[in-house]
Amino acid sequence: MHPFFFVGAIHHVLVVAVVAFFVLFAASKAEGFVKILGNVLGYLLLIFAVLLIVCATFAPTFGGHAGFGGMHWGMGGAYHMQGPPPAQPAPPPGK
Repeated sequence: MHPFFFVGAIHHVLVVAVVAFFVLFAASKAEGFVKILGNVLGYLLLIFAVLLIVCATFAPTFGGHAGFGGMHWGMGGAYHMQGPPPAQPAPPPGK
């Protein structure tokens, strides 16, 4: 695991949180349906930021594999799904 993995995760969380703050700020100044839409979008962004923190915290516990029966989309994902290589035929006797 890279030592600065969490620094990158915190960077993304802060960006999403700042965007959510500005969406909620703009929604507080709006009226009608735009206010409702802005509040919903802002709170969804805040929930997404919290989920980013949770995912960044628990991702190393899966050891590079997708958890809960999911598919592994990392490098060489199809290689891990294959079985053992086929057996080589024996060479003909006498040669």
